[in-house]
Amino acid sequence: MITISIAGGARPEILELVKQAKKSYADQLKFDVFDTAENIADETMWTYHQCADDLEVAEQAVGMVASGGAQILLKGIIQTHTLLKELLNKKHGLKTKQVLSHVAMVELPNFDQSFLLTDCAMNITPDEETLVAIVENVKEVAHKIGVSTPKIALLSAAENFNPKMPSSVLAKATTEHFAKCADGLVFGPLSFDLALSKEAVAHKRYEGPIMGDADVLVVPAIDAGNALYKALTIFAGAKVGGTLVGTKVPVVLTSRSDSTESKLHSLEFAMKQL
Repeated sequence: MITISIAGGARPEILELVKQAKKSYADQLKFDVFDTAENIADETMWTYHQCADDLEVAEQAVGMVASGGAQILLKGIIQTHTLLKELLNKKHGLKTKQVLSHVAMVELPNFDQSFLLTDCAMNITPDEETLVAIVENVKEVAHKIGVSTPKIALLSAAENFNPKMPSSVLAKATTEHFAKCADGLVFGPLSFDLALSKEAVAHKRYEGPIMGDADVLVVPAIDAGNALYKALTIFAGAKVGGTLVGTKVPVVLTSRSDSTESKLHSLEFAMKQL
């Protein structure tokens, strides 16, 4: 039995997520909802905890995972900064890594292809030290979901090193840092097409350690990541589920605009990391 602690969950869109999750996983999941709003479901859906304000919502929901009462924390309708502030409170002891980052599982049904994408939601313009930490985080996630030696592509505009292009410089330095890595292959700079498309590799006659078969894409900055994330979902029909990593438990950060399918995909991705 996996228990999910939901901060701000007594809302119709979260109830629909819970219904779909229970339909898919029957008795494997249990939900505890913390909210200030009136409870909108009975005990067959979830256990409800009435809170005075959002600060108490965050404190109680985070406290449940910190105590071991829940294995996944899910952000419902509550401000992200409110939840993250409580999540990072040292009294909970939940932060395990120096850098927290966001990892998304992207599935492209039309291309029969999937990969991990990071970091599109947390770190704005990572320096080399931060990007190294982001790579370490996503490498650990890849191992948890069964990819023992992930091929990790560090994205830039081109595959050739360009000292005038910051993303290229950052990718080269990070590649050198992981040169002796035994549990993953980290390489960049590499363009998006060469990272994922074998056709592009053949057309450009490109040869390298990653040739259209990347398991992980690492973006150089949040603006590139955000644009890529949205382009994949809006125009490529991608199914995307994401979690915050670098903590003792997976943290699912949902948005009000996310579809129920996307929320469920994120929850399923978090379950794979346990």
